[in-house]
Amino acid sequence: MNRIPLITLALSLAACTSSNTPTREQYDDTAQAIASTTATSGGGGDVASMSDSVSISLGAMPTGFSLMGDGHFHGSRLGVDYNYALVCKSAAGATAPCGPTTDQASVQVSWSGNLASPNLDASVMRDGTWSLTGLQSDTATFTGNSTFSFDATLRSIFRPGAMVTYSFDASANYNAIRISTQQRQIIDGSANFDIAAHAQVTGTNKDSEASFDVHAQITFHADHTADLVLDGSQHYSLNLSSGVVIRVGT
Repeated sequence: MNRIPLITLALSLAACTSSNTPTREQYDDTAQAIASTTATSGGGGDVASMSDSVSISLGAMPTGFSLMGDGHFHGSRLGVDYNYALVCKSAAGATAPCGPTTDQASVQVSWSGNLASPNLDASVMRDGTWSLTGLQSDTATFTGNSTFSFDATLRSIFRPGAMVTYSFDASANYNAIRISTQQRQIIDGSANFDIAAHAQVTGTNKDSEASFDVHAQITFHADHTADLVLDGSQHYSLNLSSGVVIRVGT
């Protein structure tokens, strides 16, 4: 199994191509982009947002977050701002302030921010609508959808003078994802992504450009890992604690 470096993206391109069939390297890059928005070593991504949503619904404030008023909450992790707007209901279906008696909630989630390093500048944006049910039981269930974009500009150390950029735009559906209401950890469920990607290398005598589409499915497990499959054929394993993604098989 070959490890894919976290966040920095192994940005590789075939020369002067525009195709709907990604190369192996482009699949790897796409897997890393999805991993970067699903879980990070600093506690960010979708996994953190799901945990935050359960905590806020039950009246607990995540570390570093504050109530902005009228059901809106804000916090920041690793340079990314997270915003949640919640409407909470009791088991009887009555709207009430979020707290220990909340049984279901609707959540508007959005986050955006910028990552910067000597060789990489990246921006990420995500917006979603989630429904939570069963908060008074041992496990809450998430369903819903979201969109995200991930744009990265790399001043390549492999191609002197080259500038490499990647743009990912995706829509996601979350299918019966269950999370422990006590430990705030995902137990099972899945998410599907439809992704449009564009990659470009400039600043060399072999400038190249490529566009491709990818369908992705993440299946979550109780051991805090997830399987990621791209186009039904490219398999990866994602560690939801560290954010590290590795290719499985050849």
